[in-house]
Amino acid sequence: MRYLPNLFLALSLVFFSSTTTLASPSISTAIDRFVSNLYPKGSHYFWVINNTSNESAEEMIVDLNTSVRNLPEDEPTESRFLLLVVGGKLLAAQKIPLNANVDCQNDEEV
Repeated sequence: MRYLPNLFLALSLVFFSSTTTLASPSISTAIDRFVSNLYPKGSHYFWVINNTSNESAEEMIVDLNTSVRNLPEDEPTESRFLLLVVGGKLLAAQKIPLNANVDCQNDEEV
């Protein structure tokens, strides 16, 4: 009886972990590679996804904000990009103004 909670935990980890999507880690890896290549080594950066849209099962458009600080006393520099990620790999990137009004919806949905 004392092994029942451990058995339930092990079974739930096996069954529920297989239902997660595999596309998310590859997209975050593609974004992180893009941002790390964009900014020099030694800088402190982070990125935030504003919006996404799936054009197909393999194709995604990502509206992305980035912020970098080269030295701790420097003000952060912000940039905004539209990324085209296909099959978990970055295919294209376009820098856009920070205050741009972007609609990441399919043409048919607009």
